[in-house]
Amino acid sequence: MKWLTIQGTKYPFRLTIGAMVAYKRETGEDFSKFSGEDMEKLGVIIYHGTKSACKADGIDFPFKSADEIIDYVDMQEAAALLGGDAEAQADSEKKS
Repeated sequence: MKWLTIQGTKYPFRLTIGAMVAYKRETGEDFSKFSGEDMEKLGVIIYHGTKSACKADGIDFPFKSADEIIDYVDMQEAAALLGGDAEAQADSEKKS
């Protein structure tokens, strides 16, 4: 399990189907097109991956938008959260 720490509190992070649907709704772009080069979209998928994992795990997630959390995420943490997961998921969606 991957975790995102915001203001001293750890929240779970997973690329769930719900996170990818929310990403598409917010950005208008299918997750299979995600490359990680657009910082705004990077923040959006981290937000939705964390929000969705918290919902699935029954953990309160008090943040209402990506803008509320992106100042707490540096590039090293973003890379650790997404790692190969985003690329593998995007590749798998392209093959479907």
